[in-house]
Amino acid sequence: MIMEQELTSGVKILNGFLKLMITCLVIILLAVPLAGIADWLGIIK
Repeated sequence: MIMEQELTSGVKILNGFLKLMITCLVIILLAVPLAGIADWLGIIK
């Protein structure tokens, strides 16, 4: 409880940046096998 009140703006910005990076990483990790499956099925020409 006490630690949360002591968070600086820099820490909050870093936290948001890390969440954004994790989201991008998850999207990339999902997109790679989906693209492979689409290519295998002949959707992508």
